[in-house]
Amino acid sequence: MEITHIIILLVAGLVAGFVNAVSAAGSLITLPAFIFAGLTAGDANATNRVTVLFQNVFSAYGFKSKGLKLEPYMAWLAAAAVPGAVLGAWVALQIPDAVFNKILSGVMLLFLVLTLTNPLKSVIGIRERMSLKHKIIGVIIFFFIGIYGGVIQAGTGFFLMAGGLVIHKFGIIKTNHYKAVIMFAYTIAAFLVFLFKGNINWTYGLLMSGSASLGAYIGSRWSVTANEKWLKAFMVTMIVSMSVYLWFFK
Repeated sequence: MEITHIIILLVAGLVAGFVNAVSAAGSLITLPAFIFAGLTAGDANATNRVTVLFQNVFSAYGFKSKGLKLEPYMAWLAAAAVPGAVLGAWVALQIPDAVFNKILSGVMLLFLVLTLTNPLKSVIGIRERMSLKHKIIGVIIFFFIGIYGGVIQAGTGFFLMAGGLVIHKFGIIKTNHYKAVIMFAYTIAAFLVFLFKGNINWTYGLLMSGSASLGAYIGSRWSVTANEKWLKAFMVTMIVSMSVYLWFFK
């Protein structure tokens, strides 16, 4: 491993962990970073799950340190997302590397638009909806989110946040807490699929996981009281540059 690869992984992990805890789309940074550091698209997609696992453990712990507790409904949503993630991971293994790079590039630009337009802003702060009907809808939706997360992971945080904000009208802090716990649960399932197939590079994964975990812990504590607007310009710059590189040079 070259020193430039180490720097890429450490910096990308720290930034992505922080971003994931505050908002979403941290894998839009870590996944391309693994590719830039020399991994194939398939191995990068698999190895990225190591980072996601670690950072969500520390993110959830950060929320706990601020007094937020686990809720029973989290288990239902996690149980729905897990089988979806297994199916999605299997689909991901069938995608050629060149095609995956193009898909990732397109996904990055899609989430750039979502970052700029912020379509979830209008639903924040409304009274919670936790009727049986909304819980059933939530379980179904989170199964399909699990499929997407199993395939690519990048941007899954946005869909998890959309589920909490749109379906149940959670506040932003509670939504981020749910996101961290559920993402950890379904990522374990996807991780085991990739582990069985031997696509995980442990050296790269553990190196980035250390910095991502630190970033997630800092971000989860910071997000309870902070304003995330300053992150937008930074995220836009990174996403555009990495998307262009993936599309034209990988």
